[in-house]
Amino acid sequence: MLNNNDIIAGCIKKDRQAQKSLYEKYAAKMFGFCLRYSNSRADAQDLLQDGFIKVFDSIATLNDTSQLEGWMTRIIINLAMSRFRKSARGPVMVEVVDVLDDTSGETTTVDEPMEVNEVLACLMELPEKYRIVINMYAIDKLTHQEISEVLGTSVSNSKSLLFRARVMLKDLVEKQRNKDTGKQ
Repeated sequence: MLNNNDIIAGCIKKDRQAQKSLYEKYAAKMFGFCLRYSNSRADAQDLLQDGFIKVFDSIATLNDTSQLEGWMTRIIINLAMSRFRKSARGPVMVEVVDVLDDTSGETTTVDEPMEVNEVLACLMELPEKYRIVINMYAIDKLTHQEISEVLGTSVSNSKSLLFRARVMLKDLVEKQRNKDTGKQ
């Protein structure tokens, strides 16, 4: 198998074999990002395809080959955010609540861990704006400043969206647990 430097050099030359190698090496991981930022598997597949086209078209601009994976991830996320902004009519605004951070000190005990696919299913049930914010903050480790810039909103609004997303996700997880255990 080719190393990243050989793959990148081949992709710059538009070599189909190098492009195929890049795709095969990173498609599964990038698809995971696409799923988190999409409403369905079909949307995620479209996003993945468009993301790789953008990667192939702009790979010559990659300055540090050791940053390939992070660079590709950023392309996918930026493409997803671009689609979100086009589908949404303007910035996402919600009423700012008094408690912006989850500093209540409340802890939750977990009886049994949930399967990853169960957690992802709960995450996918969140409204899009909340799912995007929780993905960006909790999984992609973006700051509220970065999130607010991507979404075109204020930092306090980003914090409020995250707070509400956490509350909604917690409720969805509890409902899933109750359904699994037969409780009502």
